Amino acid sequence: MLLDRDLLRDPAERRRIRLHEFFHFVWVRLGNPRRLAWEAFLAAEWKSRARGEAGWSAEWRKRLLSASDVARRSRTWREYCCESFCDTAAWVYGDNERGGADSEVTLSPTRLRARAAWFRAHLPAPPFPI
Repeated sequence: MLLDRDLLRDPAERRRIRLHEFFHFVWVRLGNPRRLAWEAFLAAEWKSRARGEAGWSAEWRKRLLSASDVARRSRTWREYCCESFCDTAAWVYGDNERGGADSEVTLSPTRLRARAAWFRAHLPAPPFPI
């Protein structure tokens, strides 16, 4: 993983990006039942026409989705699910859930709280400080 030099001057952004990238490794090891549970959670959000995302990485992918992608579980949908998981994890395990702000987060506070609850219900607490 390479980080841009500008991130040396922005510890909060550096932390957010590092958390996001770390959770790509978690996603791979999550197992199909939990990945499918996250997909079902996002599909319910999609069906209710929830707008916004927990970060730009997921946001631009969400904008490319069609109802057919969701129904067929296309590659576009599955990539969106992964990025949404990682962006959400960076928000949940970063300082944002405790009141920080992130300009890339466009999802409503209600939806963000629901996602945080999903993480608490489906993932064990990390065995180390994040």
